[in-house]
Amino acid sequence: MMEMHFFKKAEQVEISFSNDQEASVQDFFCFLSEISEWSQSCPLIYRSGQENREILYVMFRDFIFIGDDFWQIFGDDFCFINSRWKLDIFGNAYSSQETVWMSLEKQKGHYYRVQNTVSGKKADRIHALCLRIHCNSSELANMLDTLLQSIHWEKGIIAAEWNYHKFFEKEKIKNYYENSYFCYGSIFENMASKDYLQALTFDQKVELWTGFLKDRFDYKEFEWLYMMISERIVENRIEWELALHTAMKNLGYTMLVSEHEFELYNARSERQYFSFNSRQYAQMSLLKILFPVNT
Repeated sequence: MMEMHFFKKAEQVEISFSNDQEASVQDFFCFLSEISEWSQSCPLIYRSGQENREILYVMFRDFIFIGDDFWQIFGDDFCFINSRWKLDIFGNAYSSQETVWMSLEKQKGHYYRVQNTVSGKKADRIHALCLRIHCNSSELANMLDTLLQSIHWEKGIIAAEWNYHKFFEKEKIKNYYENSYFCYGSIFENMASKDYLQALTFDQKVELWTGFLKDRFDYKEFEWLYMMISERIVENRIEWELALHTAMKNLGYTMLVSEHEFELYNARSERQYFSFNSRQYAQMSLLKILFPVNT
């Protein structure tokens, strides 16, 4: 974005920073989570053009902040993350609407926070915050893009595919994966099982139901789901019902429903039987969804 304007330096202030450790992706996610809470805005993730596949943009919209306040609150974290990946911040001056570019510069062992504007005049109030991250490789940018898109920011949970498990371990992301369909990463401490479950998107719920209907494995998520349904604390239960319906339709299942009878057939016209006396939480969860009154 800095290529689109001729910027003039509006401010340069020396700041103190000393940290010999390297930032992890967990540190980066915590940084974004704190900005999200501060701005009361869930971040939106964008990729750069084909020529800059190492670049990610994280946008916090619809809020106004004071540049000095940002550095006072997040200056240390910004410097820490910037020591591994180059960070830049863009926004618009609230009054003039000109583009503002904030960055960190290191000169002869000293760190300076720098603000550049088109006019060369310092902008005190800035509208929206667009964070630019140079990820050093397109591979890392791809992984961060996928994970950032899947984070449930309120819960601080990432529900990802199993191939991210080693990445979670390497980048100090606390994770849970025991007998579960997805591998869960946690930004916060002391997450409960319901937090993992509530972080699932609709598409992931469809994938979870599809996995059970195909292989009949009793994934850990269904134990969590059954317990929450039994305690009547499951959130957005109708979405779980729609996800089950979608999974069945995608697999070619058909249902015959009357007041006193229910029959379920797979794509090969074979009748499917599920029992509430089963030891599988998946079966009990499915029946709880299909028969919320009778079971």
